Amino acid sequence: MNASLNVGLTPQQIVEAMLHAAVYCGFPRALNATFTAKKVFAERGLLPVE
Repeated sequence: MNASLNVGLTPQQIVEAMLHAAVYCGFPRALNATFTAKKVFAERGLLPVE
């Protein structure tokens, strides 16, 4: 998440990529990734994601 934000992706783009990946990696893993993203976004002051 941090690397993606460092290279210029927006939080919206990251969340959208995780939604698309959920089909391939499974819902539980996508949910864990979402919780991790939320934690990183909170640390960087990027919440709420629109």
